[in-house]
Amino acid sequence: MPTAAKLVAAAILAVTGWFCAELIKPLMEEGRDLSKLSPICAAVGLVVGWKYLGPRADRRLGSVGANAFTTALVQTGLTLFIFAFTVMIKQSLRKAYDGPIEALQDIFMISVDFFQKYFTFEVIGAVLLGGALASWCAINAARKWG
Repeated sequence: MPTAAKLVAAAILAVTGWFCAELIKPLMEEGRDLSKLSPICAAVGLVVGWKYLGPRADRRLGSVGANAFTTALVQTGLTLFIFAFTVMIKQSLRKAYDGPIEALQDIFMISVDFFQKYFTFEVIGAVLLGGALASWCAINAARKWG
């Protein structure tokens, strides 16, 4: 069921995802197709805001910090998983793996590699700030319109 908290959380986290993707683009190597990076990160933020943060926006102000931190972790983890899964599929189509278990294990290694390469203090700060803003605004929206 649509609520104001879900809508506010989804919108703010979508903007956060887009902004973080724009911060990561200069860190990536030349010649990569980055046309889908920002929309995918925004879509992940939209889903996380609607499905994860929106329903947790209760009327207690003390849960803002916990919701903000866990939302930032969920959004980061889901985004890393999606991009690592895409890389794994591309590599598996080139027959780079001996079996499916090796391919699934490589998803986590690719995620760790992406995290080490592209998550700077600015990106981590933007993710945490966006999660905090989304959590605070979602709780206020739930209070006012919920």
